[in-house]
Amino acid sequence: MSEERDERLSRLLRSWGPPAIPEDLDARVLAAYRRRTRSPWRRLLRAEIRVPVPVAAVVILLLLLSTALALRPASRGTAATPAATAGEPVRAARVAPAAASHTTLAGFRPVEELQATVVQERTP
Repeated sequence: MSEERDERLSRLLRSWGPPAIPEDLDARVLAAYRRRTRSPWRRLLRAEIRVPVPVAAVVILLLLLSTALALRPASRGTAATPAATAGEPVRAARVAPAAASHTTLAGFRPVEELQATVVQERTP
């Protein structure tokens, strides 16, 4: 009985053909694609980035910590000075100006020929 079913099924499969493809299928698929991807801005605004929760938590904590450190008031270093006694004038500390506050490469000329010397380290 299974051979009879197999033969009937084989005949049916040989006689069967796929349905015809509609003429406007390409146009419909292209139109649907263009509707979904209208502009690059829309794609950018709807983009998703999947990040594991622990990684996201660490990134958020680092951002909060760096923001807190950036917004805190600058601590002024106080030098340990002996207390002034009565009758002594109090003097303000002198701060030396920075050695180079602004640098430029104006007038810089590279060397014409570089002469390098290789010195080997001597071990005692």
